[in-house]
Amino acid sequence: MDSYIRVTDLDTTVCRQYRLIERIDVEARPPRRSDSKLATSNQQEIFFHGCTLSPEFFGMLGQIAELQYLKLDVLTSIRAPLAQAIYLYIPSRAHHHSEADPFEISLAKLLEQVSCPVPKHKSVRHKIFTQREAIGHSIIQQLDGLETTNAVFRVRLAPTNDDTDWKLQAWVDRNPRRSNPALGNSKLIKAWNASGRPFELMEKRLVSPLPLTDYEKELLEIAGVQLAGNERFFSLAKALIPPAQFVGLLAEAKGDALEGRKARKNPTARLIWRIIAAISAPHQAGFLPPGDMDN
Repeated sequence: MDSYIRVTDLDTTVCRQYRLIERIDVEARPPRRSDSKLATSNQQEIFFHGCTLSPEFFGMLGQIAELQYLKLDVLTSIRAPLAQAIYLYIPSRAHHHSEADPFEISLAKLLEQVSCPVPKHKSVRHKIFTQREAIGHSIIQQLDGLETTNAVFRVRLAPTNDDTDWKLQAWVDRNPRRSNPALGNSKLIKAWNASGRPFELMEKRLVSPLPLTDYEKELLEIAGVQLAGNERFFSLAKALIPPAQFVGLLAEAKGDALEGRKARKNPTARLIWRIIAAISAPHQAGFLPPGDMDN
């Protein structure tokens, strides 16, 4: 709550400070387990529902995003810090380039520009961009296909002309082929349509859905949810639900399992029902109430 960002105008040297967080939404409840014998005061469980950015800071972010052709929701969905840094740096430079005439930058120069260590050997630099990260996707895979404000960001690697390094080639695709992975999932389509939001927004969110993280898979495993055969569904649902709410639903399923709350059918069906209900809710406002949502 006491975090600020300072922005200085280089021409006038005028400095402005913006408070980052306007409000934090937390809820304290008595613990559902017995207090530890070592505790010297009453214990509580704290549920974090989210936070509200200050209007001034949010407005500044919007101006930066517009100038850089960025989408803030896309930026926050990128998991690898290097991929995030490149998404901040490259799209504004690639905005006026096409696949036939891409923006080009050597990997050594790119790593230097985003303040990352530059390995001596080009093979190591190439590996940084092509090896699979912990989330299962390489840097190139995480970047290619991301949305900008009015197009789709495309990247690829190619050797430099003197063959001393690799270079990143980047451009924007203003007429991407419509290949929506959710079109075959009638449950998601019906749930989204029930919320009253534009179908085009659903298509945009599903341009490049992210896989489940190890933490999310762990929650599902503890919850007794069957991941095999359903992982694609959960990945698509993750793209349609705010991140904090999606993790909250998985954590709620985990809590059901740990506290022995039985589902009418099975834990997998109950979680899918809750996810569909969350997507169906208008404007996806807040968490679903715990209630009796056994399916």
